[in-house]
Amino acid sequence: MKVSFPHMGNAYIALSALLSNLGAEVIIPPRPTQKTIEMGALHAPEFVCLPFKVNLGDNFQALSMGADTLAMVSGTWACRFGYYGRVQHQILRDAGFEFDSILLGRDGVGTVYNKFADTVDGNLALGWLRAFRSFRSKARAVDALEASAREVRPFERERGSTSDALSRSLSVVHESPSVKATGSALDRGMELMDAVEVERRGEPLHIAVLGEIYAVLEPSLNFDIERRLGEMGVVAHPVMSIYKWLFRPLKTDPSILVEERRARRVARPYIPYVLGGEEHQTITGTIDAARKRYDGVIHVFPFTCMPESVCRAILPRIEKEYDIPVLNLCLDEHASPTGIETRLEAFTDLLRQRRRKKPR
Repeated sequence: MKVSFPHMGNAYIALSALLSNLGAEVIIPPRPTQKTIEMGALHAPEFVCLPFKVNLGDNFQALSMGADTLAMVSGTWACRFGYYGRVQHQILRDAGFEFDSILLGRDGVGTVYNKFADTVDGNLALGWLRAFRSFRSKARAVDALEASAREVRPFERERGSTSDALSRSLSVVHESPSVKATGSALDRGMELMDAVEVERRGEPLHIAVLGEIYAVLEPSLNFDIERRLGEMGVVAHPVMSIYKWLFRPLKTDPSILVEERRARRVARPYIPYVLGGEEHQTITGTIDAARKRYDGVIHVFPFTCMPESVCRAILPRIEKEYDIPVLNLCLDEHASPTGIETRLEAFTDLLRQRRRKKPR
């Protein structure tokens, strides 16, 4: 079985560990580029959201590289993400590809569990247990390294040194063959992050980054906003992370469930119903940023994203009530890195002027 899946930040590290421990050969497509987006946009419905087009382009590349099975999360909630797997796989079959589908959420748990009965050596249950432990350890390691990079990057003496250390650290984690090796790889990665030469230059700006999950976590879509902010001397605080996104639907981590319930409770005065996206995390994340006295909030979302478009209409009220500046970045396939960087520079300049007048 040669399995592939679309990119989403560094989730491929944990997902590769899960599938390879189940005996599958993992096909990882190249990181999304403008060519990937154009390929997806060519075959996708015109007004579907940008993540759909990027995911579709990833799948085209994976199938061209020899993948015979595509995995995707699926569901029946209001956000169109619940239909990505079914619609994308139909588009790919209409384009002439033949492959097997693993649609997590649509296929029953038993069906997905038994998909790997012929690939796992020995007991299937033990195989799944080993795979899950490796999956969890690598997801946690990725989160820890990314968090460390966000804290170090605003103070790096040489621009790009933090990103280089992060890239090497993630490679070591990705290549680690066991849970124990992953722990050692994480320690080695933290040593690399600590070795980055830094120069403290006063208190940096603190900005919460929130919005649609893919737009927040996928650097190819948001033009690597975390790196850009860090190199501008800003500590970025994304509301979501790879670990939270992977384990929220599994409901195996009580802290994520508690956090999700709290987000719905805090956001209830503004949005009392569930849309199926990250709307409650967006509203609550903005309120939390104000309470933590962050300097501002960046709301990132794809054009035509229904849950985040609803939040876009609510955020001006919260911005006024809690006195915190909000920058809205709406992304589509025509967005440019120059345009995004210009807006980020203008926003951070505004926040620095604001801080001089009103210290944290």
